[in-house]
Amino acid sequence: MLRRVVQGEKKIGELIKHVDAFPKVEASYVNTSSFGGVVTLLCWLCIALLLYSEVNHFLSPNLEYKYTVDGEADQKLEINVDLTVAMKCNLLGADVLDIWGRNIGDTESLKEELVPFELAENQKQFLALQRSGRDIQNLNHARLEDMIGDASRDLVPREDGGKTVPKDACRLHGRIPVNKVKGNFHILSGRSVQLSGVGHAHLQFGNVQKNFSHRIDGLTFGDRVHGMFYALDGEHKIAPTAEYSYQYYIQIVPTKYMTDEINVQTYQYTVEEQVRAVDHKAGSHGTAGIVIKYNFSPISAIVEQKQKNVVLFLTRLLGVVGGIISTSGLLNLVMTEAFDWFCCWKRPTVK
Repeated sequence: MLRRVVQGEKKIGELIKHVDAFPKVEASYVNTSSFGGVVTLLCWLCIALLLYSEVNHFLSPNLEYKYTVDGEADQKLEINVDLTVAMKCNLLGADVLDIWGRNIGDTESLKEELVPFELAENQKQFLALQRSGRDIQNLNHARLEDMIGDASRDLVPREDGGKTVPKDACRLHGRIPVNKVKGNFHILSGRSVQLSGVGHAHLQFGNVQKNFSHRIDGLTFGDRVHGMFYALDGEHKIAPTAEYSYQYYIQIVPTKYMTDEINVQTYQYTVEEQVRAVDHKAGSHGTAGIVIKYNFSPISAIVEQKQKNVVLFLTRLLGVVGGIISTSGLLNLVMTEAFDWFCCWKRPTVK
């Protein structure tokens, strides 16, 4: 009985050997070479690099961008502003007007604070880093996990060793509630006074030395998402003359991020600027000051993180390994044959 079982196992083993698709070669028939060793090392190096690239791509978030009509056009939001102008606060006035010139923002909620316009070295480095991060994000469309973090973008406190610096500038900061309609936020010389039925005016007494050099430490629409750079973060302008006009044109796009880490509604924007000297004698008319004109896009963007297919990922890994091994074997064969032919062709013929 035991003999029959053993014979049955041998037959099954022989049958399995016949269907072997990977025939083995005796070690005595294998011929190794230095060139083959180099190709093998290069093969494994390429496999390691491509496997690392595939794994890194799989672990990075898969962001899908969708665009739809903004269905919350009647919603209110707040303009968060932190802006410093190189003039005393009692010489400036700020207002928010809509497209028809009506005052639509409560600028009384803005806080005015006398601060030094000259920055300490640590603050200059902070602003330079902020501008660098903003430019990198705009150029490379930074990945979400690099863009969203816990760090605040507020200007760091001064570190100047107790050095006395004159407070010659006005910092305007706070939140201004507005409707989602086209408008402008401006800062001009003279205190702003509301006129019943006819809008507002900026009253200026005497000859005021204007200087609209300014620094924008932060400007966002809606809540600021910590760790995200905005287009005007760290903007620093020095006015060469007293009568100088700065105009920023902002296009706002409502954007919603839905990922495994966050779920927030924010407002991204792009900006164009126009800077010019006001000189009526030269035909350059206008008013010196800082004007931020903004408009809301009717299209909103949705950035959603999608899960990646694990089966597809494993298939790509197997394809990388199999493809490189097959290609390296073919390369080794071709190069070996070419080397042998070249050596034989160069070898002198013995008569």
